Amino acid sequence: MKALVVYFSKFGNTQKVAEAIAEMLESAGSVCVLSLEQLTASDMKGVDLVVMGSPTHRMNLPEAVRLVLKGFPRRILRGTHIATFDTSYKMSWWLSHFTAARRLARALRRLGGRQIAPPETFHVMEKEGPLYEGEIERARKWAEFLSGKLQRQPESAPPKFST
Repeated sequence: MKALVVYFSKFGNTQKVAEAIAEMLESAGSVCVLSLEQLTASDMKGVDLVVMGSPTHRMNLPEAVRLVLKGFPRRILRGTHIATFDTSYKMSWWLSHFTAARRLARALRRLGGRQIAPPETFHVMEKEGPLYEGEIERARKWAEFLSGKLQRQPESAPPKFST
């Protein structure tokens, strides 16, 4: 498996989650970790899995992320497996539907990606973090789940990763 883990991070929390995910995915193959600012269209070609994460800003994707995604060629991720995550403070159930991960998933599907897992949120304390205790371990378990999905393990309901 060849994976690409991409993150946008303002306070370092999303980067920490991305690095934990990449670390776990390395057991299944090669992994490249890039910040969104480093990402080019050629980085997304020839990979089996793209995992992308961003903080949730004002219940949305940060403007910088939206601009980068709009600049990619249509269908660049055609047939590529995708998974998305975000970092956010804990919200009510209703507000939790307005996360960066959900919007990222929609944007990556528009680029042709095939979503293999529901979007995941990793929680930070307050606006700038740090991450709550246990969130890095939860990110590793989520990555293990993603790896298993790609290795064609028997289909099962996705485990609950929320705290």
